[in-house]
Order: sequence, then structure tokens, then C-alpha cells
Amino acid sequence: MAVLDPEHVESGVTPVRLNLTASALERIREMLAEEDLLEEGGLRITMKPGAGCSGTPRFGMVMEVEPDDDDTVLEADGVRIFLDPTSAWALDGLRLDWVDSPTMGSGFAFQHPRGRGGRAC
Repeated sequence: MAVLDPEHVESGVTPVRLNLTASALERIREMLAEEDLLEEGGLRITMKPGAGCSGTPRFGMVMEVEPDDDDTVLEADGVRIFLDPTSAWALDGLRLDWVDSPTMGSGFAFQHPRGRGGRAC
């Protein structure tokens, strides 16, 4: 499992950490390479809270050419992850896996260490 830490942390900013399994990291690398974004681009991960504190959060992923100026940029094994300031705070500690199930199909699985709602409330 790769733990992604920010490339740089400004003074007074709390570091953000994501835990990516080897299969998730490899799948992200493949996706970025297919779009010719592996060198300069990255994968943006976002989280929006569900309804109320007990609602299921909604995760989003999109490949981008470059990070925004206020993004937290995490990097491991040549893969860059971009997080906007609000999502970075909410996603801290997230575990991301790539699963391939004969009955459920393939896709990313998100697991937050603070339960379904994460730090959104």
C-alpha cells in the first residue's frame, strides 16, 4: 500500500494522507498513461458530504492536465493526486482500492477511517 503525502506542506497547513493499494495505484497509472497525463497531469479526487452527518458521502474522480493553484498535490510512484482544499480536509486518511469482482464488476472502492461520513461534519 502506498501512502501519499503532500509534495510540500506550507507552514500551518495540516498534512493530508491518502492510502492507495497497489492495485489502485496501478489502475490510476494506467488511466493517466492512456490519456497521456502521466508526466504532467494527475487524478483529482473530490468528496461531497451526503445529507446530514449520517449521509453517505459522494466521491468523484477526474483526470486533469495540471493542479489548481490552491490544490494539495500528493505523489507516489509517479502518480499525482490533486485535492481541492475542502476535499483534502474531508479525504484525509481515505483508503482507495481497485477491486475486480466476478459478481460486482470492477471499480474503485473508497473506505474512510472515520466511517461513512468521514470528516464532513
